This record gives sequence, structure tokens and C-alpha cells, in this order.
Amino acid sequence: MGKYESYNAHKPKPKKREIHPIWRGVGFILIILIPALSYVGSLLFLEENSKNGWFPIPRDLISPYVEPMFYIKIILTIVFMFIFYAIFLFITALITRVIAPPRYGVYDVPPQAFRGKRKSR
Repeated sequence: MGKYESYNAHKPKPKKREIHPIWRGVGFILIILIPALSYVGSLLFLEENSKNGWFPIPRDLISPYVEPMFYIKIILTIVFMFIFYAIFLFITALITRVIAPPRYGVYDVPPQAFRGKRKSR
């Protein structure tokens, strides 16, 4: 070992966790799929609401300048986007729970609860 050589110079760098490429494709599909499904869902909901009268539509949300149901479609699309996001998140969590390896292996010690520093009297 030389005079100016560091002792830790040959230590391997920790490997960075990388996302599997298939999840990037799944994410891209969901970015396109969720808003499209939400918009179609809002159109179907407005159509069924006009037939059955489930919810009254406030007159303040009916636009005189653009399409009459424009603001209502935007609001319903955003609500349906959150609903579909939650559904896909739940499905992904279930799939991950089933397919992913267990968090702790056979040789792992269970985590200890930290109780903090003991105060001396």
C-alpha cells in the first residue's frame, strides 16, 4: 500500500436498484389507459344519469360558452381517474404480494424494536 493510496479505494460501490424495463411499459400503458377509461366512464355516467336521474346537475356547472356539460365531464373524468388509479394500485399490490419474494428470508433475524437510549439516574 502506497503512501497516498486510500485504504477504502478498492471497496466495491453498492449496486443501485433498477426498475425492471417491463414496469416502464406497464406505466406508459396506464398513463394512456386511465384517462381514456375515465373519459369514457364519465360519458357513460352522464348518459345513464340523464335516463335515471341519479344526481341532479347544478346549473352553475352548465357552461353557456362551450359544450354545456364540459365542466361536469372534466370533474367526472378526474374523479374516475382517481378511482381507476386506486383500483389498479390495489391490483398491483396484490400481484406484487403473490409474486414477489418474501421480505425476510430463512436466515434473516426478525427486526428489533428500537427503545431509545436508556437514561441513567
